[in-house]
Amino acid sequence: MDKIVKEPEGIPFLKLPPPDRLWTDAFNKKYQDNGNFKYKPATYIQVANGCWWGKCTFCVEQNNRYEVRPVDEVVEELKECKRLGFREVFDDSGTFPTGMWLEKFLERLGGTNGNITIGCNCRCYDYPFDHMARSGFRMVLFGIESANQHTLDRINKGVQIEEAVKVIKKAAKAGLEPHLTVMFGYPWESDEDSIRTLRLLHELLKKGYAKTAQASFYDPPEKNGNKSQKKYIRQIYRVAYSPEFWFNKLRDIHNTDDLKYLWRQIKDGLRLFTNQDNPTREKRWI
Repeated sequence: MDKIVKEPEGIPFLKLPPPDRLWTDAFNKKYQDNGNFKYKPATYIQVANGCWWGKCTFCVEQNNRYEVRPVDEVVEELKECKRLGFREVFDDSGTFPTGMWLEKFLERLGGTNGNITIGCNCRCYDYPFDHMARSGFRMVLFGIESANQHTLDRINKGVQIEEAVKVIKKAAKAGLEPHLTVMFGYPWESDEDSIRTLRLLHELLKKGYAKTAQASFYDPPEKNGNKSQKKYIRQIYRVAYSPEFWFNKLRDIHNTDDLKYLWRQIKDGLRLFTNQDNPTREKRWI
């Protein structure tokens, strides 16, 4: 029997049905403005529950069981999204699946964008970026968290910063649009450490390897972040003073969707940069 679920019932992830996007009003403007979508209308999907790494100490996915939906089921949901009129989807799994699952998924999508534009969360890992770009992927989100290896080791990120940068560049060269996330305010980091992260972020944005970026404040439960470093969140916008940054932004414009997307970024950036009342807002785009 159909029913409205108002409280968590512990239903296993793999038994959950896909959402009814008409009943949940997914075309509503307040949802369309939530996210880094280029092509609208857009919506979210969830291929997997959790993250296949699942060891980062700051993350809610730590030690959670990683479960992945069948490829055919996901492909059918994408077809339904396209039938409803959605132009882009973002997969909100902690981390998008890799290995044989991804190979089969890309084969089902075909060599070109046969379904719909896709974005997803990725680890700094050697995904088949060329094949993903040919199959309709656009934005790939990488959580680099910090440019300081001692911090990455301490939060158990499981990557070397030099390798992470190589992966980001490889994704961009394949035609994808990397979005980077970092955090400021680690209690053990100095201002010099934060500036190193800021400089890396600016460098990747200026060179066009990262297309967009986001900064958050490190403040896990029962631990106090270094509040003196909140100032660096807003300073990611100083990249806008770089002519090289704007050269690469303008070079990425190929159609009206690209132009509208850039204009939205400019408006959001100006609004957040001048919002003195809320300098620690967790999600900040550029």
